[in-house]
Amino acid sequence: MNKQRIHIWFVSLVLLMYSLTLAIGVPASTASTNSLRDIGNSYAEQQIRSLYEAGVIAGDENGYFHPTSPVTRAEFVTMLGRALGIKPVSGTVVSYTDVPKSSWAYGYVQAAAALNIANGIGPSTFAPKRTISREEAAAFLVRALEQDASTTTSLGVKDANTVSSWARNSVSKAIQKNWLVGYQGYFRPQAALSRQETAVILQRILDDLNEKPVSSKPLVSLGWQYQSTTEEFIAQVKKSGVNTISPRWYFLQKDGTVSDLTDTSLVHWAHDNSKKVWALFGNKFDSAATHAALSDASKRKAVVQKLSGFIDKYQLDGINVDFEGFAPADRNNFTLFIQELATALHAKGAVLSVDIPPDSGTDWSEPYDFAKLAKYADYLVLMAYEEHWVGGIKSGSVASLPWIKQIISDLLREVPAQRLIVGLPLYTRDWYQSGKQLQSVDLSIPESYQLISQYKATTKWDDSLGQYRSTYQKQGVTHTIWLEESRSMGLKVQASLQWQIGGLAYWYVGSESTDMWTAIANSLTLKKARERL
Repeated sequence: MNKQRIHIWFVSLVLLMYSLTLAIGVPASTASTNSLRDIGNSYAEQQIRSLYEAGVIAGDENGYFHPTSPVTRAEFVTMLGRALGIKPVSGTVVSYTDVPKSSWAYGYVQAAAALNIANGIGPSTFAPKRTISREEAAAFLVRALEQDASTTTSLGVKDANTVSSWARNSVSKAIQKNWLVGYQGYFRPQAALSRQETAVILQRILDDLNEKPVSSKPLVSLGWQYQSTTEEFIAQVKKSGVNTISPRWYFLQKDGTVSDLTDTSLVHWAHDNSKKVWALFGNKFDSAATHAALSDASKRKAVVQKLSGFIDKYQLDGINVDFEGFAPADRNNFTLFIQELATALHAKGAVLSVDIPPDSGTDWSEPYDFAKLAKYADYLVLMAYEEHWVGGIKSGSVASLPWIKQIISDLLREVPAQRLIVGLPLYTRDWYQSGKQLQSVDLSIPESYQLISQYKATTKWDDSLGQYRSTYQKQGVTHTIWLEESRSMGLKVQASLQWQIGGLAYWYVGSESTDMWTAIANSLTLKKARERL
């Protein structure tokens, strides 16, 4: 390498490092003792110092903050995320091609995509280095903290007619909230946002958040166990955000008795780690055994006594009833069973939750009297998956975003929101045609990633579904996977939390990728922030 090339390489490296330090700064502990030496004349000196101490912003390696420098879209998303307590998401599928995994901003841009905070400028591009305008910043803020910007009031600024039509509602909300204000009566919507302006905005938001504590109780976060040992399940739960576990221990037998597979070591571990245990009681899709047990008052009573006895014997916190595939003729018998079981469990201070399918208007959902079940059980757990199922005539998503919104909305006509737990899928399916027969294979999330990598699948975001659709060829056959990953899961959680539901559930713990839990946690963090504003 000759001297000229070395010089060019060195200058390029310096410029790259400079841009990185402006974007994310260096940790306060490693910055110069004269940190933030250039903010003495800034009108935002107090806010900059406050945010610096909070770890939201930092100076460069030489202790300069560069208060008047413009902020890029990636920098704004990063600083906003830090201010709100959002964690970077190391998603496997890249949301935007111009923010690759090697980018310093990757984690925060991925997090913003999963929270629906910041859209790209196209389906696959984010323009991370483009300077953010004041109206763009307003849109990002409102999407993060207000979400609903549908109502526009008078902007009350002299240059209101220069605000872009797509930004008017957001600018109106941001002005109402006093997050962004004008100068001498002008908002300057297309003007670049500076680093010192950003500091003022973020400090205003943090001040608002600190004024009002969170008053709502923590949401249930239920994780079902499936195909894992106790040791494996504990290891999986440790990586998750689950606060309530549901091991598959009890099943209705053909003779009306209840099997007992309790592992007390899991109960002890759960309670030692501040987690509740709602053991699952299932019917193994056995319609005949279900009818025989539920239609006989004495057998029903024996089952209730057995389950109630488990509460005391094993120190359980509740029971999760998972009866599926039984006849519509047993609708009233099932409701009566839930009423009797609820009475027995509540007498012991235990919780009763009941798994229910979406109301499909078919024999699959007909056995459930949703309104009456909600009257007796503490929670109904909506199994918000199987939009397209094995053996169905059409391939598609396990749970698309609009479908989930619709089934929740429909159910809430009969069930109080606070009694509803929305169950979400931590799995997907590989669909393909075999001859004239439609086939599918269930996949864990890591298995789906492996397939799209192995066969170099084409993966595209489908905004109408809130999911990536991935296709690949195997032995001349086209395979399609509607992916579940951190972005799709974050959007599903966001959609569910627009109602004041009782919690979320996940089928099943151990089938997911770790980044999905970060996206879920970010959604819950954002919900708390919205409640405080």
